[in-house]
Amino acid sequence: MELRALDANFQLVGNLSYFNLQWNREYYAVGTFSVQVAVGAYKPSMTYLYTPDRPETGIIQKVELTETIKGRFVQITGYFLEAILNDKVIYPTYYASGAIPSAVVAMLRQYKDDIPLLTVADAPATQADETSWQETGGQLADVAYTKLQTVQYSLRCRYDYLANTITAEVWQGLDRTQAQNENPFVTFSGGFSNLAKVIASTDISNYRNYAIVTGEDQSENRKVAYADLSGGGYKRVLYVDARGERWDPEEQTESEYLASLTQKGLEKLLDYQIIRNVDVKASTSGGGFIYLRDYDLGDRVDVLVEDIGLAMEARIVSAHEVVKKNNHTVELELGDKKLTQLQKARLITS
Repeated sequence: MELRALDANFQLVGNLSYFNLQWNREYYAVGTFSVQVAVGAYKPSMTYLYTPDRPETGIIQKVELTETIKGRFVQITGYFLEAILNDKVIYPTYYASGAIPSAVVAMLRQYKDDIPLLTVADAPATQADETSWQETGGQLADVAYTKLQTVQYSLRCRYDYLANTITAEVWQGLDRTQAQNENPFVTFSGGFSNLAKVIASTDISNYRNYAIVTGEDQSENRKVAYADLSGGGYKRVLYVDARGERWDPEEQTESEYLASLTQKGLEKLLDYQIIRNVDVKASTSGGGFIYLRDYDLGDRVDVLVEDIGLAMEARIVSAHEVVKKNNHTVELELGDKKLTQLQKARLITS
């Protein structure tokens, strides 16, 4: 993977040679990177790391000098470019209505303020349901990721090296499941001979699919809304205290306020979904599916573990890449909810 170091004005400092690169791409959060270089390769003017090989651009945020018997090295780490949106907070209160992707685009345009080079692309066409919500004081990128996750969309900032521009955009990966016919399908399963060393489990112990959300006011006057993911089936109920969500009749109708409570409930239910863990190694040789060619971050694929009857459609929410001594490995994490502490649906490709 080629790396170009840029200064604070996005001017080229030089190509960066490295010993070890970790490029951690995320779908529902800001990604990170870490790169080890010889001490002579680092220059204090380096501010950004651009690569023509990936959509992400890194912001250098930490530089650490280490010395071992093998020599002196500099470890450079940071977040990807989406982190610049967290320099801004949502204040005063933002009142949103409509489809979430469109509402997030409007929010980005309203609060991005003086971020240099940044423009916000139009929202993609979507069938997402309309809703209402409000936000006060949250970091701009964090709020955008949280809202978009409820409809399986994401946020990214793409730097155009030739045009010297940054474009923030709301996007969604491709559907590559066998339930559709627009894109070539991708399946990880024993039948496709692209799984090995499988460790799989299903855990429903923390599952909730219905939320009772209470807003402002007290007793019988308290505003109450409901978030229902049960599909008309058995309800596993969660209580959400959202009294911090204030109703301003000049900004929202009562129905819009209740819709914002429902949205809050949907966001809370993301933390209480069925956990399906799949740890495997997937080969990219011998006719298997190839990373970046056949599937990429954000794509939705099929995962089958026949021995325990586990079959799921899952979105690729993380791609952790390591480049070291001409060896490139990619660790994928799949799942509709990003839960790194649970190592949800993890695949290793090489």
